[in-house]
Order: sequence, then structure tokens, then C-alpha cells
Amino acid sequence: IKDLEDSLDLSKGIGLSAVQIGILKKVSIVRYGKVKIDLVNAKIIERDEKFIFKGEGCLSIPYIQVNTDRYNFIKVDNNGQIFTAEGIEAVCIQQEIDHTLGITILDRKHRAR
Repeated sequence: IKDLEDSLDLSKGIGLSAVQIGILKKVSIVRYGKVKIDLVNAKIIERDEKFIFKGEGCLSIPYIQVNTDRYNFIKVDNNGQIFTAEGIEAVCIQQEIDHTLGITILDRKHRAR
């Protein structure tokens, strides 16, 4: 987690997953404002209120922003501890958990129907 914090400080992002810095573990962090979330073996167990998040970016794909399909409310099992998140916090958590599963924002890109 300290390596992730140091890397995130250098990048000026708000979330980072271990796989993004070459560590093959299901560990991620979210840091912005007063929010400080450490995710270890986290998985989303409930989702609600699907919406299109406009202009989502990712440190792994610089200078690219896409509209993504995300959920406004999620329930997370974080290594046995359950918590809920909503809004931008939920979007950040979804992206970081996606990274641990090999999924990027390009995979979540909203496709008009």
C-alpha cells in the first residue's frame, strides 16, 4: 500500500491498483480529499443505479477519457469487511477493482444502443 501511495502521489491521480505498477496482487487504493480506501481482495457484491459516467480517465491510458457504464451505488466485500459506496467514490472503486480483474475503462466504454 505504501508503494501505491508513493506512486499515486507522483501521478496526481485519485486511485491506483497494484497491477498498474507491476505488482501482481489484488490490492488497490483510492485517495482524494478526506477519502482514504485500501482495497485488498475486494469484490463488488451488489450494484444499483447504472448510469453513464462522462469522461472517465485512467493513469494507465493517459490523455484518453471515455464515457463508461458504471453504477452509482455499490456494496463491496473488502477481504471480509462489507461497506457501501456511492457517486465518485463508487466509480473509483469500480475502476480499481476492474484493474485487478484485467479490465480497463476501454472495456467499460459506453456503447450507444
